Amino acid sequence: MSNRNRLKHRFTALAASALLACTALAGPAAAQGHLRIGMTANDIPLTWGQPDNGFEGYRFMGLLLYDGLLNFDLTSPDKPSGLVPALAESFEVSKTDPTKWTFKLRKGVKFHDGSEFNADAVVFNMDRLFDEKAPQYSAQMVSLTNFRLPAYKAVKKIDDYTVEFETKTPDAFWPFQVCYVMMASPKQWEATGKDWTKFAAAPSGTGPFKLTTLKSRELAELAPNKEHWDKTRVPKLDKLTLVPMPDPSARTAALLSGQVDWIEAPSPDAMPRIKSSNFDIVSNIYPHIWSWHLNRVEGSPWNDIRVRKAANLAVDRKGIVELLGGYGVEAAGHVPKTDPWFGKPSFDIKTDVEAAKKLMTEAGYSASKPAKIKMLISASGSGQMLPLQMNEYLQQSLKEAYFDIEYEVV
Repeated sequence: MSNRNRLKHRFTALAASALLACTALAGPAAAQGHLRIGMTANDIPLTWGQPDNGFEGYRFMGLLLYDGLLNFDLTSPDKPSGLVPALAESFEVSKTDPTKWTFKLRKGVKFHDGSEFNADAVVFNMDRLFDEKAPQYSAQMVSLTNFRLPAYKAVKKIDDYTVEFETKTPDAFWPFQVCYVMMASPKQWEATGKDWTKFAAAPSGTGPFKLTTLKSRELAELAPNKEHWDKTRVPKLDKLTLVPMPDPSARTAALLSGQVDWIEAPSPDAMPRIKSSNFDIVSNIYPHIWSWHLNRVEGSPWNDIRVRKAANLAVDRKGIVELLGGYGVEAAGHVPKTDPWFGKPSFDIKTDVEAAKKLMTEAGYSASKPAKIKMLISASGSGQMLPLQMNEYLQQSLKEAYFDIEYEVV
């Protein structure tokens, strides 16, 4: 995939991935008030309010240091997460103009630097993403966030604790878009020289944790925000340490040796030892599709629907689930079959290598003339589980159906 700006179709490898975490129950790795987490990310997520590293960035840096106007309800592991009031106590859409949304803000909330959260702060944070003329505008934050807010048109202050959003068209999903904007302190931005890079070294949000130490690619240390506005979310920990560990074997070894207390996505071949070493293993299914994004520029093999179908038929999804130690579910489409949006697709996604070969032959490919494909992949990242091993497995599966896959790790 040499041009990532034109992404039209997906080829689906795995659906409803299992979120798997391991934590120590007792022994040398157990912390008393200090939790050490081995992250799958290869670096500490950006700390300035709009994190990178996908949802891992939101989990470990976004929602710990910051709050949105609305937050996801994460209190139940066995039902979908809806939205709950956060820095906005309530919101409503106009009865006369469905593009206008009024948000009533929570009073008495303080940023970590002691300054007050209010309507001016909301406008400041929206302008850093959408107003190119604003001094706080950040193109990098735009690249990380704005694709999540396609409906946004404008925001205005009504009074100190009321803002009105305007969307481009009526859009019932607006609350599920604006929740991705983390509210950062305008005062702290001023105090750090109006420089987001300097702000990232000493960030100020309203979240349940404060950043105390930041060492790139090494660790981040967080302390509890005892004054957090939501007393149910005030941390019970004395200290939280985040350590980037993108390699699953290294991550697992760190857990087993007591260097960290909690990891995600352990190495599957180490699961028997983990289970026998007094660790608590927690897993759950979530609707995250592990897929390739296909380049549809002129001349791409993916422009031929027979090639796209063949790729889906060639993938051994059952084998990938086994590679993951059983912690995954075979994909049947862009969403799980149980999802109301699954619909009634005409193409049945399954493993049928002979049918894949037939389609590839019809498209002009063969064992001696395979479809040459280059894909950009990552070595780690939120929700990707074991990307290198999984992509290597895909490479071998697709080879049987006349695909010659080359990877570039970015």
